[in-house]
Amino acid sequence: MKCGSITIRDLCFKFENGQINLNPPYQRRAAWKTKQRKLLLSSIFNGIPIPALIFYKRFDNYKNIDILDVLDGKQRIETILHFVGLLKIPGEKVLCAELIHPDSNEKDLISFKDLDKGKLEQKYPELKKKFWTYELPTIVYDEESLNVFGNSVSPTDIFVRINSTGSVLKPNEIRHAKSESSNKFFTLGVNLEKKYKQLFVNNWKIFSEQDASRYQLHEYILELCTAIHFENYTDKKKKLDELTYQYKWTGKEIEELRKTFDKVIGWIKNIFQDKPIRHTRFRNKSDFYSLFVVLLNFLNKGYVINDKEVNKKFSRKLTEFSHNIQKLSPKIKPYGSPKLSREEQEYYKYIVATRQSTDKKSNREIRHNYIYSLLSEIDVPIKDNRRNFSKDYKDFLWNKLTENNKKPKCPICGKILDYDDAQVDHKYPHSEGGPTELENAQLVCSRCNKSKGDKIL
Repeated sequence: MKCGSITIRDLCFKFENGQINLNPPYQRRAAWKTKQRKLLLSSIFNGIPIPALIFYKRFDNYKNIDILDVLDGKQRIETILHFVGLLKIPGEKVLCAELIHPDSNEKDLISFKDLDKGKLEQKYPELKKKFWTYELPTIVYDEESLNVFGNSVSPTDIFVRINSTGSVLKPNEIRHAKSESSNKFFTLGVNLEKKYKQLFVNNWKIFSEQDASRYQLHEYILELCTAIHFENYTDKKKKLDELTYQYKWTGKEIEELRKTFDKVIGWIKNIFQDKPIRHTRFRNKSDFYSLFVVLLNFLNKGYVINDKEVNKKFSRKLTEFSHNIQKLSPKIKPYGSPKLSREEQEYYKYIVATRQSTDKKSNREIRHNYIYSLLSEIDVPIKDNRRNFSKDYKDFLWNKLTENNKKPKCPICGKILDYDDAQVDHKYPHSEGGPTELENAQLVCSRCNKSKGDKIL
C-alpha cells in the first residue's frame, strides 16, 4: 500500500490515456445525487480537503501500461470528469460549484466554462490553475499488498471492507462485488436486467431508478430465476446465494432459465396488457414475485399461455383481487384491527404476509396459495403431453400425399418434398394447445418447420 496524491490534471490525463478503470467487475453503479456532486466541487474550489481516492494497481500486458482500478472514490472521480467534460453521467446536467470569496464572503456559482471568463479571473486570480493543480489524496494497493498473516489481499475484499461508510454497500451490492464477472448465473441477471429494465422501472413501476442503480432490480431478477431453477418459491436469499457462489452452471441450464423467464414475463404482459400493472397490487415486489411463481407453476404443468380468453379472465380475477386488497389494507393495523367481515377475513392473512419478512418462505407460501387458488378457478387448456409425432404418422401422411404417383409439396413454400427432408408439423402449434394427433398434422420441409416455430399459418 502506498499513500500519495494526484492532481486533477494528472487524473484527467490518466483517464484519457485509459489508465483509470472506473468500473472493475466488483464496482457499483452511480449512487450520488446532484447535491452531493456540487458539494464535492465546492470543497475543491474552496480548498477543503476531501477523502482519499483508493486504487488497485495492476499491469495490463496487452496495453503495456499500469491500470488503476477504482476501489473507492468512483463518485468523486466521475463528478470531476463530468465537470470538465470528459465523462457524461446519465441524467446529470451541467454541474456548478459554489465559490465563496475569501474577503467579501460573496457567493458565485461557476461552471467549468466560467473558468475561462476574464471577469472571474480578475475576481479570483489563477482560479483555473488552482483547480487543475488541486491535489487529491490517494491510497494505492497492488498485487504485493499483504494482510497481517502475510497473505495477499484481493481487490474485491478491499472494496467490500472500505465501503462501510458514506453510501454504505447494501447486501445485494456486496453480492455483486463478490461475484466473478465470468459467473454465468450472474451474467444472466445482467442481460435480463438490460432487456427488462424499461418494463420494471418505467412501465410497471416496480422499481425506481435509484433501486436499479444499487443492483436491487438485478438481484430481484436473479431471485425470480432462482424460483425457476427450483420450480417454486424459496426462503429469503439462501438459495440465491447457493446458486450465485456454489452451483456449477452449464450453458444449457442458463439458456433454459432465460427462455422460461421470457415466457413468464410475456404471459404477465399478455394478462395485464389493457390494465396497467402499476395500478394494481402486483406493482409491489412481494405480490409480483408470488404471481410470477404461480404462473411458473402453471407453465410447468403445460398450461397454454397465449389463450386470449383465458388471459382476459386472469386479468379480471387478478384486478378484482387487487382492488379488494387495496380497499382492505388501510384497515389492517400493526397491533390489532377492527372487526372484519367474513369476506375481509379471507384476505387478512395475505395482507399480513406482504407487510414484514416478505421473502420468508412461510409468507411466500401464504401469498402463493391465495393467488394459485384464485387462478385455478379458471379452466385453462393444457398442452398435449406428447410433443413429437410418431414415424407411423409420417408414413401415413407421406403415402396419402403420394397416391397415384402425385408429387408431394410443402404446403408452406410449395417445394417438392423429399421423404428424408420432410417433417411432421403441428398445424395448430403445440405451444398454443394444439394436439399431437393426425387431424392436426401436416408434412412440411425441414426449413419451413424450423422457421414456422409456433406461428399459426
